[in-house]
Amino acid sequence: MGKSLSQQVADIGEKLEFSDLPKPVVDNSKKFILDLLGNILASKHIESSRIALAVAKDLGGNPTSSVIGGNFMTSAPMAAFVNGTFGHAFDMDDDHREGTQHSSVVVFPAVFALAERFGKSGKELLTGFVYGSEITIRLGEAFLGQTYYQGFHPTGTCGVFGAAGGAAKIMGLDAVGIARALGLAGSQAAGLLEWKAQGSWSKRYQAGHPAMCGVLGTLLASRGYTSPTTVWDGEDGFIRAYSYKDIWDYGKITDNFGKRWEMADTSIKVHACCRFSAPLADCALDLHKQGVDVSQVESILAKVNKYSLKVLTVPVETKADPKTVVDAQFSLPYAIAVGMVKGRETIAEYTGESIRDPKVLELARKVRWELDPEAEKVYPKYYPCTVIVKMKDGREYASHVDYPKGDPENPVTWDEAVDKFRFMSGHHLGRLEQDRIIELCAGLEKLEKLDDLIELLK
Repeated sequence: MGKSLSQQVADIGEKLEFSDLPKPVVDNSKKFILDLLGNILASKHIESSRIALAVAKDLGGNPTSSVIGGNFMTSAPMAAFVNGTFGHAFDMDDDHREGTQHSSVVVFPAVFALAERFGKSGKELLTGFVYGSEITIRLGEAFLGQTYYQGFHPTGTCGVFGAAGGAAKIMGLDAVGIARALGLAGSQAAGLLEWKAQGSWSKRYQAGHPAMCGVLGTLLASRGYTSPTTVWDGEDGFIRAYSYKDIWDYGKITDNFGKRWEMADTSIKVHACCRFSAPLADCALDLHKQGVDVSQVESILAKVNKYSLKVLTVPVETKADPKTVVDAQFSLPYAIAVGMVKGRETIAEYTGESIRDPKVLELARKVRWELDPEAEKVYPKYYPCTVIVKMKDGREYASHVDYPKGDPENPVTWDEAVDKFRFMSGHHLGRLEQDRIIELCAGLEKLEKLDDLIELLK
């Protein structure tokens, strides 16, 4: 009997060195890390983040790892939990479209917490981050974009494996130890899409929870705690159990792992809404630039893939009239309306006050949608959309987007990522602190220790 999928991936992880990582992968990783740090710092003042931090303080723990922006140290698992929960609050953290999930917000908090605890270097941090991200993304790809239809949130279900793999790499575990950490992650893989039914905060928790569990499972594995090596491909393994109608492709997990890096195709988000809304938001901003007079709009039609309809239009009653920020973040009509009215889709447009703007809501009620068979054909490789606006005088405006801003085909540059970081972290950091963090992230592989970066992030 040959080696299981997790054993194959663990073998690769044991041998992986920083020098094996291509320069574009390293450069992108530094960009993703800077971007996530901005997301974490931006959310520290909102209520869901305050609650997460308060719980961590109540629980206490051996103070080995920092809560970013929290001026507080706690255990590595708890720090990973809080930082992951913070980082997903505005839904502006990076994502991978074919993997259909957010990877950095789960993997980085886990590897960062342990890198601080064990005094690791920038190269070691980056290597663990890349390895863990690759695991998360490839597991998502294995479901061929279909696990959503089974009701699972891959950031949570796949993310815990990436957190565990990255954490195991940081700790220097051998292939047996890495496989054990991955096996234990299977007992902690969780994340349901039901969060969207009531606009709750549980999606944010579904980033912090896998980060925490990845660290916890790895700490157990490091002491010899056993688990099944068939966690992914066993008869009752993760892939079969979490698949929709037994649709999967094992090859997505292992083919060219370590030679072709899927995480290099991760997208940085520039809009404060769901990734499936990103092309809609870009269309809306384009229509705004075209000079559409929103007061004279008769109707708006959006043409998208099937899953975009599922996640962005149901339940109908909260989409054109969102009651919570989460409702708005996952609303097709709101994403179109707010972009057309205001010409931007930043976190300022997704606050409790902003989502009640009468002008935006009036336009949102004019939005309709339909399945675009051509968009469905290319899902999940990319998510194209078309928005058509009919005016009261009979004129029409249209906008089509294949790759929204931030996708690898339409990338955010380092300078643009820096601008976003400054905007997101501006309430917490002064200009000089921002400059220094940007400098340290740009040269992360040169850092023998992470102490200076950690101190700035407290």
